[in-house]
Amino acid sequence: MTIPLFNISPTLKTLAMRCNAVIIIATCLLMFNANATPLDELLKQVKQSNVAETKIDNAALSRFKANLASQKTNLATQAQRNQALQQKMTQLQDLIVANNKLILAKQKLANSEKSDLDKVFSEFRGASQDLRGQLNKSPLSATLPGRATQLSPYSEANYEPDLGAIKNLWLLFTQQMVASSKVTTTDIPVTMADGSKETLAVTQIAGFTAFTAQGPLLYQPASESYQLLPSNSADISARIAGFSQPQDGFVSALIDPSAGGLLKRATEAKAWWQVFSDAGIVGGVIVAVGVIGMGIGLFRLLVLGREAQKIKVQKQQLNTLTDNSLGRIIGVADRHGNSNADELARFLDEAILAELPECRKGLGSIAVLATIAPMLGLLGTVAGMIETFQAITAYGNSDPQVLSSGISKALLTTKFGLIAAVPLMLLHSLLTSKSDSIVHVIEHQSAGLLAQRQQRLNLCVNDSASAPVAVDQQQVTGNV
Repeated sequence: MTIPLFNISPTLKTLAMRCNAVIIIATCLLMFNANATPLDELLKQVKQSNVAETKIDNAALSRFKANLASQKTNLATQAQRNQALQQKMTQLQDLIVANNKLILAKQKLANSEKSDLDKVFSEFRGASQDLRGQLNKSPLSATLPGRATQLSPYSEANYEPDLGAIKNLWLLFTQQMVASSKVTTTDIPVTMADGSKETLAVTQIAGFTAFTAQGPLLYQPASESYQLLPSNSADISARIAGFSQPQDGFVSALIDPSAGGLLKRATEAKAWWQVFSDAGIVGGVIVAVGVIGMGIGLFRLLVLGREAQKIKVQKQQLNTLTDNSLGRIIGVADRHGNSNADELARFLDEAILAELPECRKGLGSIAVLATIAPMLGLLGTVAGMIETFQAITAYGNSDPQVLSSGISKALLTTKFGLIAAVPLMLLHSLLTSKSDSIVHVIEHQSAGLLAQRQQRLNLCVNDSASAPVAVDQQQVTGNV
């Protein structure tokens, strides 16, 4: 607040203005109406007006002088007040600087603590998501429903948990661990095979397997309930029945680590012959190819085995000719005993060439069948994949199980083709080795006969050529 120190200037200005106005008025009256008022009268009026104005000014000056002391006092007071305010402002400025430094320190501390809290909150949200995923799949939720719903807000990206939420998460973790270590029997609703609901006594073995007296159960995460699986397995039924009948302090329990997945596959297992029906026409053709090839191979293996046995006996009894490849070669040599070595060599070559088709009979068919089998399997796979993709185009791929089932059926033909081809190739290799061994023995014995004939022609006369050829067993060697 500012108080004026002097008020004299405005008063003097007012007095001067009034005097000027009176003089102007008097001059005007004299100029325009000189006869109306005498000069003495005008002078008198001016004096009277001057006296009145002087009294007013004196009164104003007296009032001003009377207020001068108070104005000085107020001025001194305001000066002191301004000094005190200046000192206080200086103190406040120092305090502001100190507070700013404190605020910066607090902000650094808050940022550090916030970073730590963000890590804690991130770990909390991650643990909540992991536990929620476990609870959604855990069969224990059938007896403890609604736990995953409690964790739904905890998994949100911007959620900042309080102490109550942290305690609740810890409680759910502890509850899951304790429940996963127990074997309990509880009466809960179960979905039967026809879709109806019945309350049954359900035995839960930790978080793995659940079953009732009617059969094993499959957990349905969507409804947080169990569904009864139709079981035709005597072993599963026996294990369920044996759980309530301890023997020597032990019980036979049904454990499925996949929480019902293996039990479902066991109950839905198909008969062995249904695999062939899933493979379709191509699978049937592959089976026929495999059976025919194996039949030919086994038959030829039996024939070559007998032939090898006969040749082995013939080698031990060279003077007694039997119906076998070696016996027929020796018979040709005997029938052409008078021929020279070159002619005998030609006759023996013709006899060996005549024996080769019989030794290698069926090898080409087995090789063809072994090659055709995997090709047919690939053909069946391609056809099955085309059908699967046509089904996807028509009905969509919303059900992965249907898609995987179609691909599995398509690959059955490839499996059948490989199963048929591998034994046929092994059998073809075995038959080839067996026939090559027999041909080797025949060729070896023929070479021995030629060598013997050449030696006899050099030592004997021409009239001894009509005698039967006697083959020295020590000179003719070879193994089947």
